Amino acid sequence: MNMNVLAFGAVSDESFNSTTAFNEAIRRCSESGGGVVDVPAGVYLCGTILLQDNVLLNLQPGSRIIGSTDIRDYTGTQRKCAWGGAVNCCGDQFNFQDNPCVALILADRKTNCGVIGTGTVDGRRSTKFGYSPEKGRPFLCVFSECRFVTLRDVTLTNPGMFTVYGLNSTDVTIDGVKIRSADSWNGDGLDFDGGKRVTISNCNIDAGDDAIGLKALTPGEPCEDFTITNCVIRSRNWGAIRIGPESAGDMKRIAMSNCVFHDCGDGFKLQLTQDAVFEDLSFDNILMNEVLRPFFITSNRYNMSSKVPLSRPKAGTVRRLRFSNISAVMRPTSFIPEYNLRVYANNFISALPGSVVEDLTLSNVHLIAPGGGTKEEAERTVGHGDMFDFRNMYPEHLTNFGGDYPSAVLYIRNAKNVRMLNCTFEAQEYDERCAIAAECVENLFLRYAVARNVAGLLRQYRCDGLSVAESEGAVVGFTKEQAEGWEKFREMTLLVDARLEEAALACDAALALPDTESVFDTPVFSIEKNERRQFLFIPSFEGNFDLYVNGELVTDWHMPPCYVFPYPFTFELTPYLSDGENRIEIRPRGECKLLSKIFIKLS
Repeated sequence: MNMNVLAFGAVSDESFNSTTAFNEAIRRCSESGGGVVDVPAGVYLCGTILLQDNVLLNLQPGSRIIGSTDIRDYTGTQRKCAWGGAVNCCGDQFNFQDNPCVALILADRKTNCGVIGTGTVDGRRSTKFGYSPEKGRPFLCVFSECRFVTLRDVTLTNPGMFTVYGLNSTDVTIDGVKIRSADSWNGDGLDFDGGKRVTISNCNIDAGDDAIGLKALTPGEPCEDFTITNCVIRSRNWGAIRIGPESAGDMKRIAMSNCVFHDCGDGFKLQLTQDAVFEDLSFDNILMNEVLRPFFITSNRYNMSSKVPLSRPKAGTVRRLRFSNISAVMRPTSFIPEYNLRVYANNFISALPGSVVEDLTLSNVHLIAPGGGTKEEAERTVGHGDMFDFRNMYPEHLTNFGGDYPSAVLYIRNAKNVRMLNCTFEAQEYDERCAIAAECVENLFLRYAVARNVAGLLRQYRCDGLSVAESEGAVVGFTKEQAEGWEKFREMTLLVDARLEEAALACDAALALPDTESVFDTPVFSIEKNERRQFLFIPSFEGNFDLYVNGELVTDWHMPPCYVFPYPFTFELTPYLSDGENRIEIRPRGECKLLSKIFIKLS
């Protein structure tokens, strides 16, 4: 059955709100057994359009849906967002954890629904339209817990948040869609929080954030069986495809092929942060140009989900990654204005000490890096800080990952069973570093590998089971001075890990207490002792400090400058308190700055 929105009162007039007419046409079509609701050429002002079972909204040539600029015209999902308190991407509108996903086009727990046709959906929420709390930041299209969803041939532009967001939906087909969100803050192209059997093909995406993002914020709701093919992707400072870092659930059986990436911050950005599994991920026949970091693969520990009670979950598992027929020309740097930060080119594959990226294959991969690395960089004796967690920004933008990588093209560490077959690593400007730097890699196999315009093929340290065959370029080890420096840095890394673990456990204990609390604005204050457990709780600070109770130093909190403290500082005061009044003093060390009020949480 075909119905037309004009028959239900829709008007092609930018000052007339046609939301009611659209929703009535869709409802009547669904109740009549389903079919297509046609949107003729014209411009239609709408708030939330609610898709229903067995209905496709058909945007005919020349049709354009424009989003209302009044957030009161929008509604959201029954399911609330699952980001934890560390994430609040919607600015003044709302915190994700406490609110649903508000959208211009919304399907909530529906079957056989979608949007087709060559018309346009324009959210009018990009930078050029300005932001205010009254306008809000709605997503453009949201499909929440739906089955058999179709998006085909439409143009989607100017979202307030992600352009398309699938929430644990299954059997999703996205084909021939054009996305223009480069001017939108958090303007991801196609994002999914869980989902199964998703096909993305023939899309052209120019995104303001990650172009394609797979997330899993709820344990037991994985992303599985995704295929992505024949897409052209741009994302100026962010990822062409990003898997994670929201990873409370697994990511399995994801295949991407026959795509072109251009002008991107990262190509393959895979980030496992929680106790989940990334496995059987395949990427084939990908061409990249002007991509800062074609490979950025990490495994570390921090929690982004309100569905997970721990501040610092256990490390997960990354295994069986396949990259084949990849060609990439890298750009030297990217400047990210949101963070006033400059990021430098390289390829980075790393897990935290004690875990590994396992069973990784690169075959027929050709990477062209900017080069220009110095002899001092090649001979550095201090390691790179591990990416422990985050506080105000994601780990890939921490300043310790600057232009001084120990490799010209690829830096890999804490990995196992790595094969590089018929790969070429090249620098445009001669580089004093080796093409590859490998540290703590077990069973590293290179065959038919070629290094061009660099000092050597491989600089390795603590690589057991190393095999290099029929390759071009020198293989070198560490000098005694480098090995000693690296070992000292590794010892520091393990101490940092232990301190973070201790802090995370204390934070979990404090957060589990009731909300009874005392609040202080000053780093010097007095409290009365009682029979309850008491935790000092500082939600945000920068730098290092000493904590004194009644004149006694009870902890000297300091972190090496290459690390960012990811949790609220939490310390159990009870064992140090005497009867009566107690004097608490936080003495800043150096540039330490408290960014929030101090709480004493009571059990």
